Amino acid sequence: MGLLSKLFRKKSPQLVKPTGEVKTSGELIAEVTDGANLVEGKQTWEYAEEKKHDLEYMKKCCDAELKTMEKADLVPAPYYFERVAILSRKEKNYQQEVDYCVGYINGVKSFYKKHGNKYGADVRKGPRYQAIVKRLPKAKQLLAKSKKQFNHKTKEDLS
Repeated sequence: MGLLSKLFRKKSPQLVKPTGEVKTSGELIAEVTDGANLVEGKQTWEYAEEKKHDLEYMKKCCDAELKTMEKADLVPAPYYFERVAILSRKEKNYQQEVDYCVGYINGVKSFYKKHGNKYGADVRKGPRYQAIVKRLPKAKQLLAKSKKQFNHKTKEDLS
């Protein structure tokens, strides 16, 4: 079953805009998911280049991707999660980096456990998913090291 026919089972969207133009797949997904794939009224992909250095926007895109997965049974795009991980490490926010990597990996695992590979290409074989998986051990290591340093400094402050 194709993506659109799958989505149309949930809600029957109008395929054509009032202007006579055919709606894009993103517009159709927004319609059948009540806008789950939108961030401030725009498709997540519209922020991919323009806001790629903006951690807050990338986190909003991650949230939208996860909501879309829940409502439309679409695997979330890894790009935004990788950007959050990269930007979090730059800020030395290793907990956030770990959280977003683990959240994405678990979300994808859950998706494929529920649906298998019947909906096309397997995102787990793609380079961005693999990059997220590969960075997780280092992120956990950096998090543990930063916690150890914090605990050591706290003990010195108490002395």
